[in-house]
Amino acid sequence: MKATYQEIMDKLGVGRPLNVYETQPWLARDDKKGWTCEAEVRCNSDKTEVEAEIQLIYDTPAEGQRPVEQICLIRVIQQKRLDKEYTVVDCIINGHDYKGDVYDWETKSCAFFRISVKDIKQDKIPDFTAIEKKEMKESGQFGGKQGDGSNKAPKINASQLMYDRKGIGAGF
Repeated sequence: MKATYQEIMDKLGVGRPLNVYETQPWLARDDKKGWTCEAEVRCNSDKTEVEAEIQLIYDTPAEGQRPVEQICLIRVIQQKRLDKEYTVVDCIINGHDYKGDVYDWETKSCAFFRISVKDIKQDKIPDFTAIEKKEMKESGQFGGKQGDGSNKAPKINASQLMYDRKGIGAGF
């Protein structure tokens, strides 16, 4: 996947271009469970790298549980080799690294983030497991796994040609 800066912002649910060092945050709180869900998209100093992250923050974590749990981390980098367009280079969701693991993982990771942000904007803690199961499923095919069967120089057996006239003195 390659995209312009604005397209990346749209895919991540920001909708506007971020300036250097700017962050777009979203926040949802569940007082009954004592959770806060925070999502943000941030830009570096020269707009060559964008990060999108979702975290769950627990008021009183259970024994052995960390107070902050990273749900999603997506890194997008501007690629000189792609005419300075942007591409997703890393995606970790619920501790699973999807980089190259699922067909079209770059687009699917952005969809996961955008759908999660949509719930957070409605002040709901997203069901990350359900969203991951729906968006990050293995569907489609990698381009290199299937051959088209073509050959630049096919071998032709002259005796199998349709109008072989060798035996009657009229050809070849």
